[in-house]
Amino acid sequence: MRWAIEGRRVGAAVFDMDGLMFDTERLAVEAWIEAAAEFGCEFGRPVVEGTVGLDREGSRAALIGAYGPGLPYDSIRARRIELSARRIAAQGVPVKEGLFELLRLLAGKGFSLAVATSTDRARVTKLLDGAGVAGYFQAVVCGDEVSRNKPDPEIYRAAAAKLGIAPGQCLALEDSPSGIAAAHGAGMLPIMIPDIAIPDASTLSRVYRKFGSLLEVVRFLEGALSPLGGEDEDR
Repeated sequence: MRWAIEGRRVGAAVFDMDGLMFDTERLAVEAWIEAAAEFGCEFGRPVVEGTVGLDREGSRAALIGAYGPGLPYDSIRARRIELSARRIAAQGVPVKEGLFELLRLLAGKGFSLAVATSTDRARVTKLLDGAGVAGYFQAVVCGDEVSRNKPDPEIYRAAAAKLGIAPGQCLALEDSPSGIAAAHGAGMLPIMIPDIAIPDASTLSRVYRKFGSLLEVVRFLEGALSPLGGEDEDR
């Protein structure tokens, strides 16, 4: 069956990962601060929260810009990754409320599903497998597999290409301003569920819909998706 949302054909959904599917952004912020302290650096929370949605080089630029070229960024980052992994190993992957309900809804309607995340492939695989959601996705595109990361639209265009569907027929679920910019630039329908980063007016101008949780997305789609039939299927 084909589907439309408010008159626009849709057949796929592309998910961000950290902060959208998993409550890992807060964990990362705490780990950044703790790791920096071990190296004698005091990271301010607003500065660290400003790196949400950025890839490795974006975070590097932001943190070195804030704390100077002498910052041992790579050492702190390695320790941050170690601290985050240790907590996830002890407590499990922190899955956002409503994720399983949303995945079941979309899969049940025959949507193609993909992940488009700035995180590197090795960590993505561990988190998707650990949360038990890897099987829902037909494609995964990671930050270490594209030449330009979010807010550039390349990663979203790559995800649509892997699914074999036009970007204009894809929903994109994001929590960060950089992710919304990327999805909008790719021509997708961006749905925002803010996590740590607060969207400004520029970000909100690119958003198709904004919700407080994935459960709210489920309720919206249950009412907004309508089947296409007859001649519409060939248009």
